[in-house]
Amino acid sequence: MPLPHELVSLWRESVDTFGTADDGRLFFNEKGGIVGSTTYDRAWHEARELALSPGLVGSPLAAHPYDLRHSA
Repeated sequence: MPLPHELVSLWRESVDTFGTADDGRLFFNEKGGIVGSTTYDRAWHEARELALSPGLVGSPLAAHPYDLRHSA
């Protein structure tokens, strides 16, 4: 799938900074394994707190990653 230049630059920067797993995956845990659902959930909630205002953090807005599918 073609990506805009800006996203390709971010992707390359991430690979340069963090590398890839032994099998080439971009997202991996500290030991190089598959990222577990609890880790993903924790990261989601941390990112949500950084991205949303305090008033929205307490709301159901994007409470779960799947919620983004409904908001397009």
